[in-house]
Amino acid sequence: MPITSSTTLLTQRETALRLGVSERRVTALRQAHEITALPVGAGGFLITASSVQRYERWAGKPGRPYSAAMAFAALYLLSGEPTPWIDAPHRYRLRQYLRTTDAEKLTRLCRRRARTLEFWCRDSLIGKAAARLRLSAATGPLAAKFQLTDTNALEGYATADDAEWVAAACRMKINVEPITVRLRVADWLPDGDGPMPLAVCAADLAESNDPRERRAGLETLEHLLEHFRRRI
Repeated sequence: MPITSSTTLLTQRETALRLGVSERRVTALRQAHEITALPVGAGGFLITASSVQRYERWAGKPGRPYSAAMAFAALYLLSGEPTPWIDAPHRYRLRQYLRTTDAEKLTRLCRRRARTLEFWCRDSLIGKAAARLRLSAATGPLAAKFQLTDTNALEGYATADDAEWVAAACRMKINVEPITVRLRVADWLPDGDGPMPLAVCAADLAESNDPRERRAGLETLEHLLEHFRRRI
């Protein structure tokens, strides 16, 4: 999609300098969806500063991130939801991990479940976009669960094909402020309808660069972890 941006985009070299790594390492981070890159020109990329800021919080921390299937399984288990896509041994290991981890570590290990793209969308088309997404974070009525103010901002999950359709059909502009839509684009999503489970919503907020959203997400994950430890 063409890029019209009013927010900060970084070149590969600028990203490498900011993170103190090689450009080859930046390429690896981009390919692993640790940072969000937007294609420009013939084979070029620009990297969103917001995704670099999020990555900086996790750089150098121990623990290999989960695959998307395992990340969703951990967050679904924490929410008390079924996880039919993983087998019993993996489910057992996740349960054992959830008994001992904390919210910060869980957020870090689950971060590769999807990549985040940010858009401006006309208010009149927000509803059309929402109808094709599994809503998450503090979107609409979900805000009350985190004691956050309900706004017209939209956040939700979609497959790559659905995300492309939504962006085109709703005439959204990528990385243009004010950001009103955050698409969590996943290569794989669990089956289901309606909003994402509470732990997924909380993990999305815990990844936010906004301090209030981040705190609300981490606090909710901690409460869910405490409840999980009591019920097993």
